[in-house]
Amino acid sequence: MIIQFRILLKIFCFFLPAVLIAQSPQFGSQINMGLVESPLINEASGLAASRKNTDVLWTHNDSGDKNRIFALNTNGKHLGIYQIGSYIARDWEDIAIGPGPENGEDCLYIGDIGDNGASHTLNYIYRILEPAIKSDQAATDTLISNNDVATIVFRYPDGPRNAEALMVDPVTKDIYIISKHETKAHVYLAPYPQLINKIFLLKHVATLNLSYVVAADISATGKEILIKTYMNIFYWQRNLSDTLWQVLTTTPDTLPYSMEPQGESVCWAGDEKGYYTLSEEPFNLPAYLYFYPRLNSTRINKKLNNQDSFYLKQNYPNPFNGSTNIDFSIAQPGSTQLIIYNRLGRLVKSLVDCEKYAGVHTTTWDGKNSNGDFVSSGMYFYLLKNGNELLISKPMIFIK
Repeated sequence: MIIQFRILLKIFCFFLPAVLIAQSPQFGSQINMGLVESPLINEASGLAASRKNTDVLWTHNDSGDKNRIFALNTNGKHLGIYQIGSYIARDWEDIAIGPGPENGEDCLYIGDIGDNGASHTLNYIYRILEPAIKSDQAATDTLISNNDVATIVFRYPDGPRNAEALMVDPVTKDIYIISKHETKAHVYLAPYPQLINKIFLLKHVATLNLSYVVAADISATGKEILIKTYMNIFYWQRNLSDTLWQVLTTTPDTLPYSMEPQGESVCWAGDEKGYYTLSEEPFNLPAYLYFYPRLNSTRINKKLNNQDSFYLKQNYPNPFNGSTNIDFSIAQPGSTQLIIYNRLGRLVKSLVDCEKYAGVHTTTWDGKNSNGDFVSSGMYFYLLKNGNELLISKPMIFIK
């Protein structure tokens, strides 16, 4: 039991750097910007903010979807679907915005870079000129012609691998890809100009002390970098005299992040006044667009109302053997759910599923699943939903 406890405690500490590392004071806590309106966006796996279309974001689904991207505004309103020629969406994992070959133009870069089985010799990035769009327009369906899609075909210098993070350096126009499954993530470089419709060999330029990297973005000025794992968002500041990959080898700050059911998307706001996150929809839970404001920004202060009265605290004791308590508070009375799920995203037990009054509540989990059986020792997560508000806690460890 003592040995098992020590092993699990090490795992717990590894996955909770946000608790152990002081957060940067530059950004505020999570703000719910609104429900993602389109029901077709159900496995969001990339996010990019327009720099020329005010309050417009771009996203796409994970593997299994059609060859399309979605436009939405910064409150989640559906603005349109854009089909990318007749190309195949094998496993689109990230989308980035960056400069195109011509000065002054913005392009979208769609990364077909997912490879869970590490079996694909070739991978693809599709580059299109960013469409002009308004944040209040009626939703539209648009076909991007094959002639308007540039295909960057690449392979890795050290064999096939899975990746979910793509960035385009606005200063140099270089493309960066970060692998996911290695214990220490690999950073790969495709220097500008990238070959079109010819096989391009990436360069392995850096190794990070991070694992399970699921998204990344660089600000429009090129001075700030975000890398997201499932549990944390890491932040670097960059002197423009330094290459991006050199900056990534330095120690990052940890920014505010409230876990989502399966959060695999992050991007800077187009005006750099904060950053957005977006999740997939496990358990058929609706997806919400979240924003983390720069603290000296007055941009959406009206959204801060009631934030302090809706929270989900860390369970106690933790790790635990027997039972653990979970405190939470809701700002508005209404339908409330608090569920436990495992690291595979599978439902373990629903602790609360009823109408609740506004205020502070406490519930207890006894370590049993919905069938009344004790779960295995390991890491679990809990999620709180009240009306249109959704919060996810930090992990907890159960010792059987």
